[in-house]
Amino acid sequence: MTDRISWFPIADRETCAPETRALFEQLESKLGFVPNVFQAFAWRETRMNKWRAHFEDLMTPSEGLGKVEREMISVVVSMQNQCLYCLTSHGFALRAMMKDPVKADRVVLDYRRAGLSEKHMAMLDFAVKLTLDPVTVAEEDIDELRAVGFSDEDVWDIVEVTAMFNFTNRLMSGVGAMPNPEYHGMAR
Repeated sequence: MTDRISWFPIADRETCAPETRALFEQLESKLGFVPNVFQAFAWRETRMNKWRAHFEDLMTPSEGLGKVEREMISVVVSMQNQCLYCLTSHGFALRAMMKDPVKADRVVLDYRRAGLSEKHMAMLDFAVKLTLDPVTVAEEDIDELRAVGFSDEDVWDIVEVTAMFNFTNRLMSGVGAMPNPEYHGMAR
């Protein structure tokens, strides 16, 4: 497949800042390709670097909210927003992290039937509510997350990761970003 990466210009790698070229080389070494999100965003390098720094900070695990939980939020929010790019790329990430491709795909497609814990269900139900009907979010929703064992810091992170994926989903959908075809067969 030779889909367009984006409806916008794609930066020539040679004109990118040394840091961006180094990032591309690092990603190629790790994954075998440069994810299209970076190729699509690189023509706006300053903004890409700010987004990336915030994104990486948000996806850094904490004691109460690990990498898997953060990726679960990413795919559930992305499914609500029908973001092809993020569903594909983060679906791969969740499969790789969970080491259970069937369960991970079930989380992506219909988390309610994936056999998740009460705590994970509460987290993902909240992420969906914040995504689809944010005006109805109330303090009681926060209390429900606390009641299943999330700390205030965990809940804040759930809110912020949800918000980041709502932003990123809209960005990727709005620029017509296509997922790299390699993602579809990875961690299966």
